[in-house]
Amino acid sequence: MSTIPTIFNKSRISYTVVGGSKRDRLRKLTGGLTVLLLNRGGKFFRSELFQEMQKLKIAAAICIEGPNVPYDIEPLSRHYPEIRFLLLKEETSPGEKINLGIAEAESGFVLATWSDMKIPAPLISAKALRSISEAEVLCTVPVLRNHKSEIVPSIQIPALIKGKLKLIPWLPAREGMKSIVPFDYCGIYLKNIFLLSGGFDCSIKNPYWQKLDFGFRAFLWGNKIRYSPELRLSYSAELLPEDTTADESYKIFFLKNLAVRFNGEMGVLPYSKSLGYLLRSDTGPIYAYKEFREVKKWVEINRCRFKTDAQSLLARWEMPE
Repeated sequence: MSTIPTIFNKSRISYTVVGGSKRDRLRKLTGGLTVLLLNRGGKFFRSELFQEMQKLKIAAAICIEGPNVPYDIEPLSRHYPEIRFLLLKEETSPGEKINLGIAEAESGFVLATWSDMKIPAPLISAKALRSISEAEVLCTVPVLRNHKSEIVPSIQIPALIKGKLKLIPWLPAREGMKSIVPFDYCGIYLKNIFLLSGGFDCSIKNPYWQKLDFGFRAFLWGNKIRYSPELRLSYSAELLPEDTTADESYKIFFLKNLAVRFNGEMGVLPYSKSLGYLLRSDTGPIYAYKEFREVKKWVEINRCRFKTDAQSLLARWEMPE
């Protein structure tokens, strides 16, 4: 298991920066929103999306590419000087790319989106951004439409069904609806709260469990992931199913979130949880104990940041009407 970050840490992945010469001028035109574009599916939709982004007059734009960098990056950076390209030297998870992009962003709001999505104009009002800031919403999730223009049931409701954690997909309905995760990582992240939250855990490689770790930690530490109908995005390509296998990533998620107990003052990972973990782990008792001990140390470091535990959170989570 990789070392679990105790607080937000800037990515150690090597990268180079190309372009972005006009971002200082554009930042004055908005309330400080940066669009963070994650590449997916090659360059098929890219030029069209860049043209859409030019119309938005956003504060800045960051496009993360690599490790297989397209040949046309240099001409693209000259044609779209408001876009800063971060070229990664190695492959990494979507969450770590978002960590990197938010750390690089110079504005207080960062919209994470994908290269196979459409961004409408206007994107979001300055009033809505002020509301996000005043309410200290860690992540504001959008209305999402699929490639057939159908609304995606992107609100994710956590529930224990027959003793197992499940996510129930729900159609977004009202302003402020809670979601345990930002669907497909999409949403506006409030930078200062994101940095304090620790961001996405780079030691969790499976995107499904990485998002769940981020979302559970947000709510266990008293932060908010909320829906806003003002923010709208749509897919240009078909959505692919997620890998929900209970793999190595699940083990880290389980220990950091589901196994922690809140004693009224702080979060603790009881040693009583270690026996069941050792018996169920497929890595052998010695390595499994090292895993448990490492997460227990992480919980102890962050113990005062816990405001509740997963058991109480799930019991209080209300189903939408």
